[in-house]
Amino acid sequence: MADRTDEQVPGEPTTADEAPRRSSRGVRAAYDGARERVLDRGHELSLRARLIAVVTGLLVVALLLTGTVTLLVLQRVLLAQTDEQLRTAVTAASDYGVGLLGSSSPGSTPTDYVVQVSGPDGSVQIPSKRTQGGEQLKLTGITQAWVQSHGGRPQTIQDSVTGDDWRVIAIPDKQQSGLSIAVARSLTPVDHTLKDVAAYFVLVGVVVVVACVVLGAYGIRRAFRPLRDVEAVAAAFGGGDTSRRVPVLAPGTEVGRLGTAINGMLDDIETSLAEREASEGRMRRFVADASHELRTPLSAIRGFAEMHRMGIVRKEADVTTAFSRIESEATRMGGLVEDLLVLARLDEQRPMRRDPVDLFAIVADARHDARALAPDRTVTVTGVDGAPPRPVVVTGDEAKLRQVLANLIGNALRHTPAGTPVELGVGQRDGWAVWAVVDHGPGIPPEDAARVFERFWRADSSRQRGAGGGAGLGMAIVAGIVQAHGGAVRVVQTPGGGATIEVALPLADAPAAEEPQDDDSVVDDVPTPVDSPVDDGPSSTGGGPAQRRDADLP
Repeated sequence: MADRTDEQVPGEPTTADEAPRRSSRGVRAAYDGARERVLDRGHELSLRARLIAVVTGLLVVALLLTGTVTLLVLQRVLLAQTDEQLRTAVTAASDYGVGLLGSSSPGSTPTDYVVQVSGPDGSVQIPSKRTQGGEQLKLTGITQAWVQSHGGRPQTIQDSVTGDDWRVIAIPDKQQSGLSIAVARSLTPVDHTLKDVAAYFVLVGVVVVVACVVLGAYGIRRAFRPLRDVEAVAAAFGGGDTSRRVPVLAPGTEVGRLGTAINGMLDDIETSLAEREASEGRMRRFVADASHELRTPLSAIRGFAEMHRMGIVRKEADVTTAFSRIESEATRMGGLVEDLLVLARLDEQRPMRRDPVDLFAIVADARHDARALAPDRTVTVTGVDGAPPRPVVVTGDEAKLRQVLANLIGNALRHTPAGTPVELGVGQRDGWAVWAVVDHGPGIPPEDAARVFERFWRADSSRQRGAGGGAGLGMAIVAGIVQAHGGAVRVVQTPGGGATIEVALPLADAPAAEEPQDDDSVVDDVPTPVDSPVDDGPSSTGGGPAQRRDADLP
C-alpha cells in the first residue's frame, strides 16, 4: 500500500501557508496583551495622578501652540522687515544704473546684500559681489518674463551650492531696455533668530512645565486631603467604628458640601444600624419569651397526658380534673398564639378599616361589660380634664378600638384590689380624641412606665404568672393598634394613687351623635353585654384581682 503521509488534504493550508498565519496571530495577541496592560495601568492610576497628567498634557499642548504661533508671527515680522529693506535697496540700485553697478564702487549698496544684473534671457551680465559675510550668489533664471510676472514682489529662492535661503527682488533697469537688476539678501540671520527663539522657548517651556507639575502636584495633594479624610473615615466606618465623621473645614466648597453630605449619610447609617441592632435584640427577647410562654402550657398538657397514659390518674374525678387542666392550658396557649398573630399583623402594617367610630358609644358598651364581669366594682363614665363626657368621632377600625378599651379595662380589673372603682374618660383635648382608663390600685413606678408597652415585659421580672396573670402582650397590642390609627398612648399617675392610661386619636371630620342627657341613660340603652376580651386569653380570667401589677398593666 502506498504511503499517504505526504499527501495534502484538499482545503487544508500547507506548512508554508500556516507559518505566516501563526506569526500574524502571535503579533495580534501580543498587541492585544500590550493594549490591555496599558488600559489596566490607566485604570490603576489614582485620580491625583490622572489630574496631574491631564494638567501637564494641557500645559504642554498650550505651550506648543503658543510657541508655534509665536515663531510664525516672528517669522512674518522678520520677513516683512527684510522685504522692506530689499525694496529700499533695489530702488537705490535702480537709481544708480547698470553702469555704476558694474564699476568697482557700487555706491551706497549695503555690503550684506548681493546685486546682480541679468539679460533678457536670464544670462548674468554683471555678477554679484561678495557680501560682508563672504557669500556670493549666482542668480539664474532671472529672465525678463520672470521679472514681469513677479512685478517686483519679494521671492524666496535657494542657493544651489550651499542650500541657504535667499530673499530676492528683481526689477527692470530704467536706463537699458532688456536688462534687470536683482537684489538679494540671505535669510540665514532670520533662521538663526528663529532657532534661537525656539531654543529659548523650549528651555523656558521645560522649566515652566516642571515647575507647574511640582506646584500642581503639591496643590492637588492639598486639595485632595479632605478626600483622603473621607477615605479614612469610610474605611474606619466599614471596620466598625461608626462614630468617625469627616471633618468639614470649608462648608461652602464642593469638598465641604461632600463632607457634609457624607456625614449626614453616615448618621443615617449609624441610626439604621442601631435601630436594626435594637430590633434584633427585641426579636431575640420576643422569641425567647414566646418560647417560654408556649413551653409552660405545653409542659402542663404533656404532663397530664403522660399521667393519664401511665395510669397514674385513674379516678374519674382525677381524670376530669386532668382533662380540665389540659383544656385550660390549651385554651391559654391558643389565646397566646392569637395575640402573637395580632402583633404580627400589626408589624406588617396591614391597612385597617377606616369607618367613623363614636368613642363614647364604645365606652358605654365597655362600662356595661365591666359591670357584668365585676359586679362588685363601681365603673363610671367621665369626661376629660373635668369636662362632662361627650360623643367623640374618630376614623378607624371599630373592632380593633373595642379591643383596645377591653384590654385596658381588663388590666384595671385584674390588677387592682377588689372593690376599687374604675373611671372611663372620653372627650377632646387640643384637637385630639382622648380615652382615659383610671384606676385606684397600687399604680406603676415611674421607672417602669416607659416599658409597660414592651412585649412580654413584667415589672417583677419573673416569668411565672400568678393568679390572673397574662403573657404580657395585652398592652403591646394596645400600643400597636393605637399607633396604627395614628394615635399615641401613655401612662400617668392617678392623683391619690393608681394609674391612668390615656389614649389619644385623631378626630374625624364626620359629626358625632348628639350628647346624651346623662350617663345612666346611655348605659341602659346599650346592647346585651358580651364577653369582653382581656389581656391574655383564658389564663387572665381565673382568680381574683391581684394586689400587685405586672407588665400587662400600662
